[in-house]
Amino acid sequence: MAEDKAKPTLGPWELNLVSIGDEISHSIAETVYPYKNGADLEDMGVNPESFKFSCVLLNDDYDNNYYQLRQWFLSIFPEPIELFHPEHGTLFGYPKNVSFSNDRRRRYAEFTFDFEISNIQPDTQSYTDPYDANFEETQALNLEVQESVAVSMQQTGVPDIPGSSDWSLIDVWGSLGDAARSFGEATNKAMGQLLGTIESIKAPVDAINTTIDYMDSLSGTLTKAIQECCDSFVTLARKAGSNKGKSRASTATLVTNASSMLASLYGAPASVRAAFATLAAATVATETAKQISDDEKKMGESIAAERVAIDDAEGRELASESEPYLLSPDELEDTLALAREFIQQVLPQAVSPYRLKKMAATLSDAVLRIKLEYMTTKTINVTHETPLHKIALDNKLNYKAAERLCALNNAKNPTFMKGEVLVYAE
Repeated sequence: MAEDKAKPTLGPWELNLVSIGDEISHSIAETVYPYKNGADLEDMGVNPESFKFSCVLLNDDYDNNYYQLRQWFLSIFPEPIELFHPEHGTLFGYPKNVSFSNDRRRRYAEFTFDFEISNIQPDTQSYTDPYDANFEETQALNLEVQESVAVSMQQTGVPDIPGSSDWSLIDVWGSLGDAARSFGEATNKAMGQLLGTIESIKAPVDAINTTIDYMDSLSGTLTKAIQECCDSFVTLARKAGSNKGKSRASTATLVTNASSMLASLYGAPASVRAAFATLAAATVATETAKQISDDEKKMGESIAAERVAIDDAEGRELASESEPYLLSPDELEDTLALAREFIQQVLPQAVSPYRLKKMAATLSDAVLRIKLEYMTTKTINVTHETPLHKIALDNKLNYKAAERLCALNNAKNPTFMKGEVLVYAE
């Protein structure tokens, strides 16, 4: 790779340019019909952007590089190649359609090639479930937290012995120095607090810790205990959300328990508190993402069910009504705010703040998408008491959308309403 990045390069090659061009094309779907002139066309999106380069090899550059460059183009590239474009900067993609013109006597060669950019524009990316995305980030964070704890142990002189998972043995390790013994004793006390929570509260079946292979060592045992403790708080949070029928209550309970445990670990080493703060924030983000994802699915099911006949013309039941979704737009925003606030609080001491920021951004993106796709609302003024079912019909909604309007207006049951009423703009 050339050191002067102001010059255009392709992989390891510096390019002596003659000209540059570019090409933008659309993928057009064509539907033709028998015995009909013309066709229906539909734009399916923009094809990968392509750049065209014309380059030369002269004199010593030709002698040294012509055959090697040709062989390089003949190879298969297992991953995108870096291209430094003089106008667009660093790009990644693949060269294609290479053409050489060679004159040995003049020690001269000219070659042209197309370079296609390898990426998907954000507005055409496929849907990513926020729960799946944050769950994956939390798994990675567990490994980073374990490594961080191991490093802090090494710095204080505590050996992270493989096969040793009992922090209470610190008491009988007479060879440890004062700093190591202080670290070990404080961590052992913290382990007692974590294990006490785990013993009293059973973690859910889909607990995060069950998907991770922790090292059989002191640092691995501590990291696992932290995540198990956070998973136990998830159990309490889900009960709170189920009892009150609100996702916000679930997130609030999880944040409260995690904050309480973090405060109780005031005597633990800084690296242990940082480890708990990091995994607690990651668990909050993951569980909140699950609530949002589940409610989005219920929202979609509710809308789909509104279009299904429940009974026939004679009143006989054909299908049972589906459970309405849980979140209103305000509740969605409140749930997001709770999770983001807790993440923001622990960022200064977090092991991997960039991952937590990414998880918070995933939550925000999911909430924005749901509000735009499902929750576009408007306020109407109802002058006299009117049943919600009629309000739904008057606003071009199925009468069964009254269940969703209940959640939107924080009403207990479909009932008569008067004054300002929120309805979905469908």
